[in-house]
Amino acid sequence: MLNAPIQPVMYNTSQPVQNIQPQPASQSVTNPQDPKIALREQSMAISSDIAAEYGAVARLNGILVDLAKTLKEEKDPEQKKILEARVNTTNQMILQREMKINQMEMAKAQIDAQIKQ
Repeated sequence: MLNAPIQPVMYNTSQPVQNIQPQPASQSVTNPQDPKIALREQSMAISSDIAAEYGAVARLNGILVDLAKTLKEEKDPEQKKILEARVNTTNQMILQREMKINQMEMAKAQIDAQIKQ
């Protein structure tokens, strides 16, 4: 039979519910006795956050370029004011993210210095 009709399959949907118990806090992944491991993990987490912020700044720069092009071509004075406000807001967002990156880089440098000790 090449084209046999498909029969419906009956599934058993009544499965017993298992109680899920939380793991005790003493079973952590890292060894709390070695603070350098925790510091390395924190440093890596900050590095990841820094990379994400750089990605956000790059996207905001792209948006800023597009807004500037549109502003340059715009003839309507009302639209120009709106676009100028958007450019200023985007600039402020970029500056805030750059300050955040600087703070995170300083924190990472301090943590890395603690690791080397």
